Amino acid sequence: MASDIALKIYIPEKLAVDKSVYRAVLPSAGKTLTVIKGRAPTLMVIDMGVVQILDESDRVVEEYYVSGGAADIKEDTCTVLTEAVIDRKEIDLAKARELYDEFANPFYKWLIEELSKEATR
Repeated sequence: MASDIALKIYIPEKLAVDKSVYRAVLPSAGKTLTVIKGRAPTLMVIDMGVVQILDESDRVVEEYYVSGGAADIKEDTCTVLTEAVIDRKEIDLAKARELYDEFANPFYKWLIEELSKEATR
């Protein structure tokens, strides 16, 4: 696709996500920011939340939970630095509770709340 951007999500240990995407939506300041190719360079704080990957029809095709951090957006690259990232397909409420029991931190507590909300929808 000619209008792809490189999405890279780093955690302290490694590059966790490295893919070419049509659009990415980042959580910031209680809202979202859509990243497209050619966007003005931006350095921003991102909130704890969901990074969404959209296709050409603006359908969400992938989602990643992130613990907050920073994003550096350039012409055709979006680099996210975060402490933790979890692919939405790889987590459920039970696993989130296990993670919270092992690493009691605000991200896993938030994740439990989000997954609980989804379970009641």
